Amino acid sequence: MPDNKKKNKMEYGIRMLKRDAKGSLKRHYLFFVVACLLAVFMDAEFITSDYLINMRSTFFDMFSNSSITVEVDPETEEKIKEGVKALDSDAGVFRKNVEKQLEDVNRKIKSPEGSEVFGRSKGVLNQIIDFVAGDTFFSHMYSTISGIVGDPRAANIAIISLLAIVSFTYWLFVRNLFVAVIRRIFLEGRIYKKIPVSRYLFFIRMKRWARSAITMGLLWIIEFLSSFTIVLYPIVRFGFFLVPYIIAENPDIKTVDALKLSWRMMRGNKWTLFKIIISILGWNILNVFTLGVFGILYTNPYKICIYSEFYARVREAAKQNEIEGVDQLNDIYLFAKADNNRLNDAYADVLEELDADKPTLDGLKGRNKFIADHFGVVLWNTKDEMEYEADEERRVKLLAYKKEAEGESYPSRLSPIPEQRKLKSLAHIHYMRHYSLPSLAALFFIFAMFGWVWELFFYYVQQGKIINRGVLHGPWLPIYGVGGLIVLIFLFVLRRRPVLHLIATVILCGVVEYFGGWALETIFDKKWWDYSGYFFNIDGRVCAEGLFVFGAAGMAFIYVLAPLLDNMIRKARQKILIPVEAVLLVLFVIDVIYSAFVPNTGDGITGNFDKGDDPPAITSETLEQDR
Repeated sequence: MPDNKKKNKMEYGIRMLKRDAKGSLKRHYLFFVVACLLAVFMDAEFITSDYLINMRSTFFDMFSNSSITVEVDPETEEKIKEGVKALDSDAGVFRKNVEKQLEDVNRKIKSPEGSEVFGRSKGVLNQIIDFVAGDTFFSHMYSTISGIVGDPRAANIAIISLLAIVSFTYWLFVRNLFVAVIRRIFLEGRIYKKIPVSRYLFFIRMKRWARSAITMGLLWIIEFLSSFTIVLYPIVRFGFFLVPYIIAENPDIKTVDALKLSWRMMRGNKWTLFKIIISILGWNILNVFTLGVFGILYTNPYKICIYSEFYARVREAAKQNEIEGVDQLNDIYLFAKADNNRLNDAYADVLEELDADKPTLDGLKGRNKFIADHFGVVLWNTKDEMEYEADEERRVKLLAYKKEAEGESYPSRLSPIPEQRKLKSLAHIHYMRHYSLPSLAALFFIFAMFGWVWELFFYYVQQGKIINRGVLHGPWLPIYGVGGLIVLIFLFVLRRRPVLHLIATVILCGVVEYFGGWALETIFDKKWWDYSGYFFNIDGRVCAEGLFVFGAAGMAFIYVLAPLLDNMIRKARQKILIPVEAVLLVLFVIDVIYSAFVPNTGDGITGNFDKGDDPPAITSETLEQDR
């Protein structure tokens, strides 16, 4: 009878643990799902989900390919092969035509008829899908390095060394540590309604990135070595199970201390953890039957919520039993909210300043004030405007503290790690600012030139040669500069709402790129870019990959890069800045006028054929002529 009571008590405890875990998941469902999804993409955790997703993609690819039948005229195919063989040493136009036809045939085989929008034969998304089988990127890298140094063996050594360094750095400082980052996010979600996005940079902001990464790296090595023995691995795995939670609570703890503390805390709790794992076995089976979908949407975040509750209970018991080293787990407000008096004392200045009148810019009136309020643009950064912006910057910081002062998010001012030890440069970047016309002009040229350099490098890696991309002849791609300014100006009203800003950025940049491509094709009857074969492309003018890049780059530009660049631009001497911008503007206008009559064209820029034209047909006459 006593044993049954003990057993029932244990089961009831696990049920309570699961109940609390479900409550935490319900409060932060979307945030937790995204965090676990990032872990899958980074190969940091939930490897089963990653495997099932890949298996599901392979399954659907096999299913789609099995229903595709492409009929190719044997006689035409034979002529193409003969032409390629006969002209193997020829680099003329005919060889390019032959290769184009072979590429088109290959693309049609990969993509079913009428589904060009969902084609998958080019692009970074396709490279990710085919990475294991194709290694396309590294093949291009090998060709490029081999061409530069002139020695294939040196290229092999260079690539292997580069991959080793990059892989080790990523493994140590990103992948393993992200496991602890997720633990911090889930622990805060147990208690608080709000979790700042900045928690993804928790260890960096605390200046404990390297120490925590070494701890997680050593943990991985110990578990890997123990995996060679069937008996030892579960003991080691369960014994060090709490290490990611320990460093998530206290990044200051030493590596050895974290390992020892986890081992002591798990004494007598390994069997409980095993029972918890068995109790959620059904969810894992359901994840397998849904080929990873259910794991992404529910099982993965639910498991971390349960383990977080488990850590909280083990930690509480360790505190009561005064286990050696448990005093290093000193983040009180990670497990219980501070009372109102404590918060009022810590954030008194915040609440007082927020109650004060909001600063206003009296120097701006009428049309200038309307433009500043709705588009974030001023003619010049005057002294009054600079003072107003400084007040606005401080107010934005105070608003970030408001949720903490109200007890809705973790109170960073009450953290055991003092604020002065955190990385101040990452504390906050003031993005709700007004940009002057000189700053906007400088940002346009910086972004346009960056786009030109980026595409120059990208196509050099892809093609092994330098290609001056764009319709203009100068070192700039206006679509990058124009796109950056459009997002910076016309989405100013959404800047306080990042999610809406991201959606609007993707849509706006997609519209600009699509109609920009359409206008160039209409005016010059040529294509300067073609996304045919990319995943989810529309008329070859835009694609999902490009929109994702524009969205991510747009957010980085608005919230980080543009404010930092604007700070440097404001420090520049106006007597030098304005003449330089004037010269660049004159050169740009001349380039635009000249390119309107003589646009930049050629192989790799506009393609080999004009819009709407098919490659010349391969006939016996053309075969004889090209010979």
